[in-house]
Amino acid sequence: MENAVTKREKISYGLYFMGQNVFYGLIGYMTTYFTDIGITAALVAIVALITKVWDAINDPIFGMIMDKVNFKKGKFLPWLQISVIAIPVATILLFTIPTGIPMMAKIIWATLAYMLWDTAYTLCDVPIFGIVTTMTTDQKERISLNSIGRMFVIFSGIVTGIVLPLVRQRLGGWATTVIVLSLLSVVMMIPICLFAKERVIEKERALDEGAEDSYTLRDMAECLRKNKYLLIFFAAPLISSLLNVGANWGLYVARYCLGGEEAASYVSMTVIIPTLIGAVMAVELCKKYDKFKVFYISYVFALLLGIVRFMAGYENMTVYVTLNALGGIPLGIAVILQYQFTPDCYEYGQYKTGLKMRGVTFAAQTFFTKLNGAIATAVSVFALTLIGFREGEGVVQAAGFADKLWTFSCLGSIIGGICTLLMLRLYKLNDHDVQLMAKCNNGEISREEAESQMINQY
Repeated sequence: MENAVTKREKISYGLYFMGQNVFYGLIGYMTTYFTDIGITAALVAIVALITKVWDAINDPIFGMIMDKVNFKKGKFLPWLQISVIAIPVATILLFTIPTGIPMMAKIIWATLAYMLWDTAYTLCDVPIFGIVTTMTTDQKERISLNSIGRMFVIFSGIVTGIVLPLVRQRLGGWATTVIVLSLLSVVMMIPICLFAKERVIEKERALDEGAEDSYTLRDMAECLRKNKYLLIFFAAPLISSLLNVGANWGLYVARYCLGGEEAASYVSMTVIIPTLIGAVMAVELCKKYDKFKVFYISYVFALLLGIVRFMAGYENMTVYVTLNALGGIPLGIAVILQYQFTPDCYEYGQYKTGLKMRGVTFAAQTFFTKLNGAIATAVSVFALTLIGFREGEGVVQAAGFADKLWTFSCLGSIIGGICTLLMLRLYKLNDHDVQLMAKCNNGEISREEAESQMINQY
């Protein structure tokens, strides 16, 4: 098959995702790290918000640059090669702030390092998702690549969710742990730089098509404006991020509710197998049912489990672990499917506008992903100040702190989840219609033929 992707490419694609998501997982501990070195929760929130101002600028800029710049060696592959150096350097800088410097110096270091990390992550996130559309035009191959990539994301969760809490103190603290994990992650990210082949770009250049560098800024803005399903799908979780104050409280819950930091590792261990089961279920279910329906139903199931977990509390460790393990099933489904919809939105955007805005489309995904993370960080640290959190590793918290931590964490997640589900009801793309759009975009069928066979009108 002309568009066939080799097994070596698929494994390399998955390995890159594993390495990349170890770096992303480390950022989930950023709040804990900052408060451990004495930065107050309120100041951590300010650092996150300042960084998002830069983020609002750099994601669109790099998306446009990637659409305009055409390297001789490919569309996205050269950016991945740059990211292999950029992301580990930025991550290590972020987690090696000297503890003895003045508070203002810590804030400046943290802000600049986080901004550098944010930029470096854009350089790896946009290309690794976008390269799926340049490696093959076959929808089944794209789904296969994305599924493999997301499966390896689950393995990265073992590293950051289980291994890190167990070894951090044994390795001597945050700096040493981050350096070791960064080096291991880089090794996993290198193979795709050697083996990936951008077949679609090669074909387009041979036919003198896909001249994306001729598009204007107005074209790019218009492409995003008309891609309503891209905006709906990635804007919906913003509501959840605003309300889910406990999104980054994993280590705090372990320390103050479950008896110690290492409890986070033990709880994560019980989630791994159910998550893998959920991932396999996602792949199999999507062979029979539309992937958005599978995704939506799994989200409902996760929400119901969240309600039961809140009512059960954290005192009974057996019940707590059991409910968290069950939550691994919808988590595994979400991990596999969450980013399967961006290629669909790209096909929809091209179908509506005629513009091949790969870089801008996947930059929008990266922007919303990082914005969700930043909002969750800012909201969670502000919430910590509201419930009386005291900064510093090993500091004893006030009486009743654990109950407040638990209540805020659970209720925010439940309310945010309900709001997200309501907004996702507006998403109307389905696998059948997207396949027709892709065929139309590739010139295999006419627009009239596509529209006559579609389930929904667009």
